Amino acid sequence: MTLSEIPSATEIFIDANIFVYHFSGPTALTPACSAFLRRIEDRDLAGFTSLIVVAEVLHRLMIIEATETLQVEARQVVRYLKEHPTEVRKLTGHLVVPEKIQAIGVHILTPTFDDLLASQEEKLTFGFLTNDAMNLAVMKRHHLTHIATNDPDFARVESLKVWSPSPLSPSA
Repeated sequence: MTLSEIPSATEIFIDANIFVYHFSGPTALTPACSAFLRRIEDRDLAGFTSLIVVAEVLHRLMIIEATETLQVEARQVVRYLKEHPTEVRKLTGHLVVPEKIQAIGVHILTPTFDDLLASQEEKLTFGFLTNDAMNLAVMKRHHLTHIATNDPDFARVESLKVWSPSPLSPSA
């Protein structure tokens, strides 16, 4: 199911990749992600995400910014930035993103320690990595059953309706 097919008034959790496509574009998925976020801004949909997602988005955008502005290869950029903190200070484009996410009207949910404990079971049940398991626990606590993502892993959760910028494939 694609982002454009989400029924009006749906409450939906937004995964990091949707924001990354929107803010880092242009990519083939940028238009669909941007149109989806406009629907939230127009109050046609109710968007939710977690503080974990926002941090993940900031990290990914910082890495993208570094590879583009510092001309460092993607596989070496994290090490390079750790060794050159003065270069990190030059990366400022991603700093405005949390306010932009909030300005769109996305509700930012704060994970709790209980979510962390609940996420352990999500790891065992679905084979999720830590951040995805935490986000699923946050979603469950807030009774959110729809997710906007380009991550096919969430399709393993039968109780979720997964909406993507394009049809999900196992290699996405």
